[in-house]
Amino acid sequence: MDITTFWYQVLVEFTCKNPRASFPTEWALCGEREDRLEVLKASTFALVIAAGDGQLVASAGCGMRLFEALEVGAIPVVLGDHSKLPYHHFIRWTEAALLVPKQRVTELHFLLRSLSDNDMLAMRRQGRFLWETYFSTSENVLNTILASIRTSIQVPAAPIKEEPAQEIPHKAGKLAGTDANLADNGDLDLGPVETEPPYASPRFLRNFTYTAADTYRAWNRAPGPFHLFPHTPLDPVLPSEAKFLGSGTGFRPIGGGTGGSGKEFQAALGGNVPREQFTVVMLTYEREEVLMNSLERLNGLPYLNKVVVVWNSPKPPSDDLLWPDIGLPIVVVRTEKNSLNNRFLPWDAVETEAILSIDDDAHLRHDEIMFGFRVWREARDRIVGFPGRYHAWDINHQSWLYNSNYSCELSMVLTGAAFFHKYYAYLYSYVMPQAIRDMVDEYINCEDIAMNFLVSHITRKPPIKVTSRWTFRCPGCPQALSHDDSHFHERHKCINFFVKVYGYMPLLYTQFRVDSVLFKTRLPHDKTKCFKFI
Repeated sequence: MDITTFWYQVLVEFTCKNPRASFPTEWALCGEREDRLEVLKASTFALVIAAGDGQLVASAGCGMRLFEALEVGAIPVVLGDHSKLPYHHFIRWTEAALLVPKQRVTELHFLLRSLSDNDMLAMRRQGRFLWETYFSTSENVLNTILASIRTSIQVPAAPIKEEPAQEIPHKAGKLAGTDANLADNGDLDLGPVETEPPYASPRFLRNFTYTAADTYRAWNRAPGPFHLFPHTPLDPVLPSEAKFLGSGTGFRPIGGGTGGSGKEFQAALGGNVPREQFTVVMLTYEREEVLMNSLERLNGLPYLNKVVVVWNSPKPPSDDLLWPDIGLPIVVVRTEKNSLNNRFLPWDAVETEAILSIDDDAHLRHDEIMFGFRVWREARDRIVGFPGRYHAWDINHQSWLYNSNYSCELSMVLTGAAFFHKYYAYLYSYVMPQAIRDMVDEYINCEDIAMNFLVSHITRKPPIKVTSRWTFRCPGCPQALSHDDSHFHERHKCINFFVKVYGYMPLLYTQFRVDSVLFKTRLPHDKTKCFKFI
């Protein structure tokens, strides 16, 4: 007999066609797999009745019913609390399934009706994520088994992949900072000034003493492989999710740290990592004068480790081009082709966890950058940046729209001026579906939207917008691609295509933003109502 629950309806079949062999106390699987999946596709819940034998904690029949429900997005309702679901030591099944003792079967209808639409949607997404991650293919099953064993015996995962940086030789010219017109350091003291030479982020040194208990504390970790349905960040680390926490790359968990110092605001940088620097990654294409001016403005920027210039043009820099000497390494990286995806390659030249992705025509003061860095250190799993945007639903055309108008609400922060963790560059370049990167190349657009989709999908959190000037583009710079009308039409198309790839809209709205009360900003009357000062 098959029992499947539609919303407000219950399908009960008392005839069993082609029953599959099972244990004497277990409900048999009926019919062909394709027929069962068709019924489950139209169902909200799928009843999985555990075997009557209390000593039998798992069986092939229950496992098959569970996996078929997860595959099509139905919520499994497991009747029998003695049953042990796969990898129950690692997976929080309560976030994807309902586990009900058989003694409460009379309350089942009430329990199902008590779930809100949002709860059901979250459970269906999480269930599909578990299916895609751990059970969908024989390769995933094998990797899950090996990773669970590896986690139990505390063997570290393999290192994540980095992109080798092929440097373009260049020569430094005049000492930066000699032109008073380019000096724009700001007038605010946002913490102690870093005077140490460049140093890399500390490596993760506890690979062989790493225990499963640590995974519960590092809840806002860098997650594992990319999948099309969201991952609840409270889940313990499992399979290649531990790839980052205990990997040979060595970076510490995103949420890790050594504790606070109890110091006042200007005496400490904030956050839980005492010593830390960031790397500027700047994408450029045949705008040498604009690039040189932007690099020179970075002279004297505190906590800057190095600058990685992603040279996106097939033509090399001019032979007579003199690069500014900012007292720190400037690494010019050659790319194989002109692609906006190159902005997010995890270059091995980047030795810090924090990346400041910035356009070559972005004009930010040092105190604005420092404030953004401080905020990112308090929210290391988020995108933290300056220009905010949002998505909106077009009722008339039944599609999503990209909107750059001023609003109190936002769901994206553009990566033309934003901090993010280097691990997201790895996920973007090597794990995110290739179809998204292909569309970015096709339109030469939307890489920033794709990164916002990725991070919101993984963390289920919106980005954080911080204070900047009302206009942060450099005056007099050549016009960018974003000024073209077709730019916004393409971004509309990108959002709708990305939604199809993910299977849902991962972007989340927020009215939260972080403004420094030290910034002496004149607030226009029509904008003060939206500000949230922290």
